Amino acid sequence: MPHSFAFPPYAELSQVMGWLQAESGEPLLASEAELRDIIALMPHPLFIKNSRSQVVMMNPACEVLWGVSAAEAVGTDGSVHMPPEQIKLLREHDLHAFASGRTCIDEAYLWNKARQGMGWLLTYKRPTYHSDGTPHLLICSAIDITERKQKETALEQALEQTRQIAAQQRNAVESQHRRLALNTQDNLAQNLMALKLDIAMLHARTGEQQPLLHERASQALDTLSASISAVRDIINELHPATLELGLSAAIEWQLQQMQRRQGLPYRLLVANDSATLSQQQTSALFHVVQSGLRHLAAGASELQAELDLQANRLAITLSSDRSGNGAETATLNAMQGRLAALGGTLSATSRSLHISVAGAI
Repeated sequence: MPHSFAFPPYAELSQVMGWLQAESGEPLLASEAELRDIIALMPHPLFIKNSRSQVVMMNPACEVLWGVSAAEAVGTDGSVHMPPEQIKLLREHDLHAFASGRTCIDEAYLWNKARQGMGWLLTYKRPTYHSDGTPHLLICSAIDITERKQKETALEQALEQTRQIAAQQRNAVESQHRRLALNTQDNLAQNLMALKLDIAMLHARTGEQQPLLHERASQALDTLSASISAVRDIINELHPATLELGLSAAIEWQLQQMQRRQGLPYRLLVANDSATLSQQQTSALFHVVQSGLRHLAAGASELQAELDLQANRLAITLSSDRSGNGAETATLNAMQGRLAALGGTLSATSRSLHISVAGAI
């Protein structure tokens, strides 16, 4: 039974057969009829184009994929079925394949008559040449990847939605922490300070006349001092008061805290501090820097922070002389998660962390 698709002229079929033989090193096909049978039975779409990007052959699987018969397609560049800009794109892909001299793989978003809509194709194009080296034919195969692309798009949208929800949750937590810190500062911390003043006065007025009360007052002062210190630690963990003064001030405060508690000297270099950050941005970036400094402090004898906070670009580099490996994966992931909500990136080495946020302000 004759096949229902068009065949290229004899010279073009001979070129295909010659290419197949050259690839294998031995003659695999006895005749053009055998080549026709193989191509017709192939389950994957196969088509051949000439140097002018005109279709010279297509198999039945290709007809099903495109929704176009061989009789309609052979001898044309597809301009009857696709708009000019898509034809131009396909022509560019063809010229690139001929220029490269190797099999080229391309993705194209094209009108598909079978779908009656746009779809994605993944094409493989192998160029062949005349004996003088000029372009002759492109042996091509195509795969419909529309469904895969749709799933990728849906996954990316779901991931973006998840990132947005996570960012909203972090912002809500940060806002709640700020409220708790301010309320604790305004109420509990101040009440404890007032109580300490009262007991300090009682302690000062007692002495030799009331030694037992004097001793109890002294113990109460020690307890209150420890309680006030613990409350301050809680406030600073929730939302350091210096965050209200800006990111640079908060980072300097964190370095001072680490120097006071761990004996780590530090250097703070501020190249630029002109960025205007929201409270949420300041808090998010501070917690990223805080995590980075805590990691770099392990095994270090000095810390350094370089800040370049411009209106359209933020760059923060943290470094130390630690002798350990790079940051743990969990630490990096947590830092990157916070930065992603700001459109930022993080790069790390064994002794440094570089934070960058472009166009987020």
